[in-house]
Amino acid sequence: MFFGEYQHNLDTKGRLSIPAKFRGECGDHVYIMRGHEGCLDVYTEEGWQTYYA
Repeated sequence: MFFGEYQHNLDTKGRLSIPAKFRGECGDHVYIMRGHEGCLDVYTEEGWQTYYA
């Protein structure tokens, strides 16, 4: 599970960069969805399967 707060902007192509310290923890795929209060929820493959099940 990831916890943290980061202020990021989208690049000119509408992409969001994931902080380097999280990228190593993410694996090959992540799932991002709109969360509460303007936040984004980021799930690893395993976390998404648990959430979605």
